[in-house]
Amino acid sequence: MAIATAAAQDVLKQFEQAGFEVAKEAAGRTEVKKSGCVAYLESQDGRWTYIGNPYLVMRGINCELEDRGYQKFWYSKSEGKRFPIRKVELEILHRFDEEVRYILGLKNLYNESLGSTNARTVYDRLTGRPDR
Repeated sequence: MAIATAAAQDVLKQFEQAGFEVAKEAAGRTEVKKSGCVAYLESQDGRWTYIGNPYLVMRGINCELEDRGYQKFWYSKSEGKRFPIRKVELEILHRFDEEVRYILGLKNLYNESLGSTNARTVYDRLTGRPDR
């Protein structure tokens, strides 16, 4: 178990050396921040994993990526607010996600390499049609 803890500490040091702010939270969770993005990590059996998708901090609120079919938005569950997305912000989130995955040694899947995956998808092309 001591070996796993040492490995976990090495990963946190790698985040700090890469310019991330690292803050430990309760119950083995850790928050990493950089470039206005936040990710929550959890240590399980000496390995770090993502807890959900990364967030972008908009106006002091953690927002996740939402696809509404016609446009992508930043959405905050806690505040219930939605902000239109800009290309630059999406690029920042994608770069942040790639850095975190690289440090954690996670595989990049094909659909994730094309761009950021959505935390929420909120559209249905059949809803509201006259024949439905």
